[in-house]
Amino acid sequence: MHLKCLATTLLIVHCISAATVTVKPEDFGALGDGKSDDTVAIASALDSCASLPDDTECRLVFDSSYLSGPIVLKRSKTTLEVNGHLAMLPRRKYCKINSCSEPLHGSFISNDAGDCETLADEYHTCMSDIKIVGEGTISSTNPWQWWPCKYTNCWRPHLVVFNSIKHVEITGVTFKDAPNHNIEMDSCVTSRLHDFVITAPYISPNTDGVNFYGGFDSVMENVVIDNGDDCVSVVPIGETNSDVCAHPELEDIRCSGGHVVFRNLTCNGGHGLSIGGIRHGNVRNVTFDNILATGGQKGSTQDEAAGGGCRVKSYPNSTGIVSDISYNNIEFQGVYLPIQLLGHYCPWPCNTPDGESAALFTNIKFNNIRGYGKQRNTVVEFKCSEYEHCTDIVMQDVSLKARDDAEGHMTCENIDSLEIDVDSLPNQCS
Repeated sequence: MHLKCLATTLLIVHCISAATVTVKPEDFGALGDGKSDDTVAIASALDSCASLPDDTECRLVFDSSYLSGPIVLKRSKTTLEVNGHLAMLPRRKYCKINSCSEPLHGSFISNDAGDCETLADEYHTCMSDIKIVGEGTISSTNPWQWWPCKYTNCWRPHLVVFNSIKHVEITGVTFKDAPNHNIEMDSCVTSRLHDFVITAPYISPNTDGVNFYGGFDSVMENVVIDNGDDCVSVVPIGETNSDVCAHPELEDIRCSGGHVVFRNLTCNGGHGLSIGGIRHGNVRNVTFDNILATGGQKGSTQDEAAGGGCRVKSYPNSTGIVSDISYNNIEFQGVYLPIQLLGHYCPWPCNTPDGESAALFTNIKFNNIRGYGKQRNTVVEFKCSEYEHCTDIVMQDVSLKARDDAEGHMTCENIDSLEIDVDSLPNQCS
């Protein structure tokens, strides 16, 4: 391929192909020693990307060890290639840069709004072609400085938040010890997340693996997650906007979520394969396939409110619809509750007032579900709301046992249409 070289005003030479420019933080003064603050150098490198022609990919390569404050991607066609270690500054220094009391762009890696457009399907996107690739690690530093904020109510950043992007790819890297959620995909379209690892202690609070808020056409596959909260979750965008989303039309994108495929995942110790918790809005068209989920590890915080299995959950006084959800070919090893529909989800301390409405759970299928739970009896819990009964729930080829190879039981509340094939176990409500 024909290469050209461009000299910048700093006399730094970048070799570029016809459509790619590669830069490094060291070009802009980073030491890359894992001890020095390289925030300014990394920001300068991204500023140099922003000045490139729109049709040129900018590839920012991290080959050494770097400490940084918030990293904000400012243009489309930007790739972060992490082959070394990219770590957040310790909490005290991070908050000096970020002002953690006003956490705009406070997550470790995020993107600017950019120039927004409306796609044919009415989704709004503001950037395109953003990637995180490589063989390195993205992590916090001294995470125990952050995790107690769960109980003292101080703010904690996520590792990655991408908002309103068309075409996202994340692959290869390891995400470690997130202060809060690991990856949040917010209103993104055509996301491809594959072949990476997420790890945090099972006792670490709120270290969700990957959350999809709204968006469309997302696929996540070949990922291993060890963490202390949801392995993955799907939530409607606008869920807290009760003025708009309290009674949304099914196709209202301001209040929608779903259209995600998860396959070939391993989820260890976390809280499960989750839809919700729903407050206001709709989630539909989500498929889980070929997944192993485990529980019972030392430090795991699985319980009835965090069952570790297939779980659909909505908060008190919720509105909306969860529909067209399919759990297929899943093996459970010692999770607290392998299958759960929870129409009144409000873990301690519950700050959501009760009301007389609930999201509708309908057309949810469980197919070829195997393994065993942690409890002595219950392996399936359908605890639907008295205000909106569950309908069109199907169990086919399900074989679940309780702890110590005991017979597994199924509990049912407020479910109007439940179809179970005769070979499934359990196959009747107790």
